[in-house]
Amino acid sequence: METAIYGRVSTEEQAQEGFSIRAQQQKLKEYANIRDWSVYGIYLDEGISGKNITQRPAITRMIADIKAGYVKNVLVFKIDRLTRSTADLVYLIDLFKECDCAFNSLMESIDTATASGRMFIKIIGIFAEFERENIAERCRIGFERKVREGYSNASRFISYGYDRAKGQKIQTINEGEAENVRMIFDMYVNQGMSLMGIAKSLNLREIPTKYRSFWNSARVRAVLCNCNYVGKVRYAMHECKRNFEADGLHEAIISEELYNEAQILIAKNSICAPTKRPKEKNYFVGFVYCDKCGARFSPHNSTRKSKDGQVRSNNLFICRKRAMGGCDAKSVTARKIERSLVEYFSRINDCSVLDTLVLEQKRQQSRYDAEAQINALNEKLKRLDGKEREVMGLFVDGELEFGNYRAMKRRLDGDRDFIRSEIVKLEATFDDREEPSISRADIVTSFRENWENLSDIEKRQFLTKFIKKIVLVNEPIEGTNKGHTVITDVEFCGE
Repeated sequence: METAIYGRVSTEEQAQEGFSIRAQQQKLKEYANIRDWSVYGIYLDEGISGKNITQRPAITRMIADIKAGYVKNVLVFKIDRLTRSTADLVYLIDLFKECDCAFNSLMESIDTATASGRMFIKIIGIFAEFERENIAERCRIGFERKVREGYSNASRFISYGYDRAKGQKIQTINEGEAENVRMIFDMYVNQGMSLMGIAKSLNLREIPTKYRSFWNSARVRAVLCNCNYVGKVRYAMHECKRNFEADGLHEAIISEELYNEAQILIAKNSICAPTKRPKEKNYFVGFVYCDKCGARFSPHNSTRKSKDGQVRSNNLFICRKRAMGGCDAKSVTARKIERSLVEYFSRINDCSVLDTLVLEQKRQQSRYDAEAQINALNEKLKRLDGKEREVMGLFVDGELEFGNYRAMKRRLDGDRDFIRSEIVKLEATFDDREEPSISRADIVTSFRENWENLSDIEKRQFLTKFIKKIVLVNEPIEGTNKGHTVITDVEFCGE
């Protein structure tokens, strides 16, 4: 019998129980040899929680092999290695039954071929989920108590300006980074520099972030709003109801007065404004990307005097990373972008690029995939309905208390609502009533014939409907302050 050996262990469990994933693997292989089972594959999820099956690559591969008929038996060390979620356990057991795949647990000695075995495995799953929720609750309580005592919960992502070696409980100052923190606060509070200006200054000085990344306004703001620098620690900073700050045991980098001044300035400079629509003449806004670094170009207006004394304005587009000192791409005018776009469409090879048949095949394949997923989800709904009838029968027969029945009913309703929402999303990807989508060939033909005659509003509408991205490079011309603009790629909507 083609058997899949599945093992899983989280880092916490491995440390507490001392039973590694390799030990599980060895025991299961020995058991399979005793039973004279042929091992088709070994699927191991190392250091991953068992709360769900959606983010575990090994179990995802195993499920695919079961559906394909390659695996006819699944062997695990304990049921909670497979999953700690009752809903996922029910799904897997139903999947095994549907695919004529046996299931065996080394420690529990369960036979899913019988009704009592299937019932027992679901009961064990309920207790496994209860244990997981208890562990999560204890962890939350422990983290909160740790912060109230003055320790930081951060272990992987330490605040810029601090270090914490393995085994240490209290973060220590990184003097080199701490000096940059003081400089950031000084530039913002005392020198009146903007967030973007500070980011650009740091990038030009080749000062990296904590994790060797690129400074931008968001990262500068994160430094300015970090209470760690005045000797405090914070908990659940992104959850309003649970968030709080406490006095930390670590050393402060800046004074509270300087920190409070920065918060006042940030509050004053935070202006909530609705999203602005680009002006008619800036119809390329949001479509132009840099070929050098991949960042989007932002629009800027510039004015200059001509020889006859008239003031003329130019619609410039500048790479966002260049504005922060992270790219040397030359700015480009909207006029050059348009001229280059016309050239790009004029040189497209109709035979190689405008292959409408391939695009139609892709659309059909996407439709078939969506329909297959919808059918699979509808089957899950049917299984949930059957499970609900089963739970109701147990409650009516007095074999299930009302509290447990209500909890299971609530869980089933939640699973059903989630599946229905997924079906709605998939159905939204296609609609039999919509008209056939325009081909890429039609888009290019329409551009060549009509672009020059379109108004600014119509050009914006054309780009919004058919174009997703325009990638360009503006190479400087030696000996001049001008550049040669070339569009390297155009990505159409739906590709």
